[in-house]
Formats: sequence, structure tokens, C-alpha cells
Amino acid sequence: MKSFSYIKQIIAIIATGIITTGVNAQHFTDFEFVETAQPNIRQAMQNNTKAVFRQIHDAYYSKKNDVTLSRNNATSDAISRIQELWSTSKFCCTETDIIAKVLKMPTGWQVRNIPVKFDEGETDEDKYQDIVLEFDPDGKISGIYIALPMHQYNDVFKDANEVTDLRRRQLILGFVENFRTAYNRKDIEYIDRVFSNDALIIVGKELHTRGDGLPPPIHYDVRTKKEYMDGLKRAFVRNEYINIKFSEIEVMQHTNPGSSHIYGVVLQQVWKSSTYDDTGWIFLMIDFKNEDEPLIWVRTWQPISVQRNQVFWLGDFPII
Repeated sequence: MKSFSYIKQIIAIIATGIITTGVNAQHFTDFEFVETAQPNIRQAMQNNTKAVFRQIHDAYYSKKNDVTLSRNNATSDAISRIQELWSTSKFCCTETDIIAKVLKMPTGWQVRNIPVKFDEGETDEDKYQDIVLEFDPDGKISGIYIALPMHQYNDVFKDANEVTDLRRRQLILGFVENFRTAYNRKDIEYIDRVFSNDALIIVGKELHTRGDGLPPPIHYDVRTKKEYMDGLKRAFVRNEYINIKFSEIEVMQHTNPGSSHIYGVVLQQVWKSSTYDDTGWIFLMIDFKNEDEPLIWVRTWQPISVQRNQVFWLGDFPII
């Protein structure tokens, strides 16, 4: 009997050790932000990021349906964005220590390429992505969105020709990343807000495969903003999750001096969702006359079979 009791004690100790190891694996992430911002601002940014990710971590490992955040650490808008993203795909940071550079932005500060793991997605490439955090001048989190690849981000600045253009390219990339993430978080209100009421929306569709080896002919449909938004609402309801990725990004400022606030953005879009996948070219004409509220005047989609030099561009849409 003593032998049996002793064995049970050993089993209990081993079991306890396994449980403890599992709990310890659910670590909290430590953040260290360096350069650019003043030490007191960086400290505030670090503290707020730690607090927010601690709550995200707790909600993730406790399998909660929502995440509760404090306005002491993030703005109301940022909290809403995080909760919307969480509702479509729960995520957490799996790193124990992150050291990241602080970037100065026109409206505050930014920290890029924080690795997180999303629950939704068919491959590791879909699940493991980087996010961007934006901070207000006091170091409180003011925005969150999924990051573009760093080399793509850097390439966009190579063609900046003046200080104003450089600042706008920063705004454009932030806008594009936020625009992309709005689809992932199914933020119909944000998408509706950034499209002009008179936006021109064109969608291309391959008609059939030709027998001569040439690309198939493409039929183009023109849609109103209302038609586009109604279709998007149905897609958001129909799909459990939507995961959009942008790549091959090119940005051009309009050459007309009177239209220097107009920019064209071409990018390759990969759309993955629970019911439908596709890859195509997106063109956006964005008006930055009001930099706080940029507007999309033109959005086009063309199949990936279209050659890059045949993708819609600024010169295809005269500005009157």
C-alpha cells in the first residue's frame, strides 16, 4: 500500500510540473522602444503597449470572446479597432521580448513590425503577420493595423521628391495599411467613410479562356459606391473571416501642379476568406487635399492575368 501511495504522489508531482510548464509557456511580452521619441514618451508607449498586450494575452489564453481594454492605454478609436479585429480573428504576440524603433509620423509616433499570431488562416504565412501600432503625441495607442512587408514600405519612399511628398507617402502607407485591415476587421463604416460618394468603381472579369494562348478578354463593370458597399456588406456577413494582403505596391504623385494632392496607388491584392479566394490588381486614386480625411475617388480591380503595364493608372482618369 505504501508503494502504491508513493507512486500516486510521484504522478501528482509530475502532473503538477506539466501544468506549471504549460502556464509558464503563456508568457507576457516585454517591449522596448528605441530612438527618435523622447525617453518619457517612449516609456509611456512601452507601458501602454505592455498593458494592452497583457489584456490581449489574457483574453487569448482564457479563450474569451472579447478583449477589455482601458482608455488609460489606448484611445477609444484604437480600442474599437482592436476589438473589431479580435472579433474576426483572435490574435496574440508569441515573442517574449521585442525591441523596435520608434518612427516620427505627422500625427504622432509609430512602431512597426510587431509579430503576432492570428487564429484564422490556412497557412503559417496567413496566421503569422506583423502589425503596426500608432501612438498619439502623449504615447497612448491610437491605431492598429496589419503591416506591409518592410521592403515594400521602404521602397515607396525612394521616389519621394520633396518634404511634402515624403510626408504624404507616410500618410499614404498608413492609409493603405489601415484600409487593408478594415476589410480584415469587417469595418464597413470606415470603408464607407474613405470612399467619396461619387467614387468611380470598376471591376474586371475574365470572360473565357482563348484557344490561341493569348490572355482571355476582360469585361469591365462600373459600379456606384452604393452597389459596391451593398456587395461588401453581403460578403462580410457571408464570410466567417476575411484575410487581405497587399504587395507589389507602387505610389505616384499626380504630375499636374494643381493636382499634387492626388496620388495613385497600384498594388497586388490577395483576398482569402472562408468562402472565396482570388488575386488581382488594385488601383486607387486618393485625394489628400484634406490630409486628415483622405478620399478614394477611383478604385479598380483587374485579374492577375493582366500585365503590369496594362493595369489602370493615374493617366487613365483625367481630373477636371
